[in-house]
Amino acid sequence: MNDLNSLLETLASKPAQAYLVIGHNPASFAKNFIAKIYCPRRCGSCSHCHKLQTGTHPDLFWVTKSGKRMSIDQIRELQQQALYAPLEASKKIYVLEGVEDLSLEAANSLLKILESPPSFLIFLLLARSQNLLPTIISRCQVIKLPKPSEETIASGLRQRGWKEAAIEYLLSVTRGNEISDDLQPSRNILEERDQLRQRLSQTTDAELWESLRSENLFARREANLEILRRLRRWNVAETLRAAAALSDCPTEAIRVFIEEATYWCRDLLTEGTETTRFHRDGSAELAAIKTDSTKLAEALRALETAPWKWQRQNANLQLLLESLLFTLRAALA
Repeated sequence: MNDLNSLLETLASKPAQAYLVIGHNPASFAKNFIAKIYCPRRCGSCSHCHKLQTGTHPDLFWVTKSGKRMSIDQIRELQQQALYAPLEASKKIYVLEGVEDLSLEAANSLLKILESPPSFLIFLLLARSQNLLPTIISRCQVIKLPKPSEETIASGLRQRGWKEAAIEYLLSVTRGNEISDDLQPSRNILEERDQLRQRLSQTTDAELWESLRSENLFARREANLEILRRLRRWNVAETLRAAAALSDCPTEAIRVFIEEATYWCRDLLTEGTETTRFHRDGSAELAAIKTDSTKLAEALRALETAPWKWQRQNANLQLLLESLLFTLRAALA
């Protein structure tokens, strides 16, 4: 935490005009950085602090995607607003959350203002990874935020009375990240997981796809795993229907499915080694699946390149998902 405070102090003392923030909890970092810019003492009682706390600061703009992607219209509106000087502070700050979901047109439009922004502007681009146009990255100061080690997180959970099996499940679901305040897992999380798996196993395919839209992280994760289990036994027609259904899901649901399938394949490929599992609560299930390592490696390559083909090369989404599911099905069969 001291290192993070030191970084905030350094950046706020002479801020650049554009930052790309990736890694652990970039939104939290952005809020602390903004607070430091507007009130270096973080007094909590001045006008800037009060308006930041109430979300009414006139010189701060927090932009999130509208629909499946951050659109060209959002960036055009940003460009028009950005020309006006700040009202109350010396700096006007734009936070763009999830910039990897920019459409290609929006990314190119954003690039124009990043090339020659007014001196009073600061851009904070928040992302999960550097899957962005290289020209955008080159115009930003990149900040990679570290995350706590899994052992640190597990130790904290043990001190709060969590059992080892539940900790393993929580770390699997969160990918080894801290448990966020809005997650609020139940102490009966393992029993709830088993009940959820039982219920999902009995749903129709159509109902299963609806589960991908759930706001509950645990429900989404288990729905994705159930889809991967069914994929192994779906015939050609069912796989084609699955690709069509998945293509109709929100962008975030598609991204999470691809991510879950990627981790599933990685665990299968390293089965029997000491490599850290992403599905540590599913060791027995993974061990029972017989796979072809060559086909599994091919599926992994397809999964890892799919987001780029979809978002940057404007590939036909349904055709891309059809190819992806058939490649996965061949690897898991």
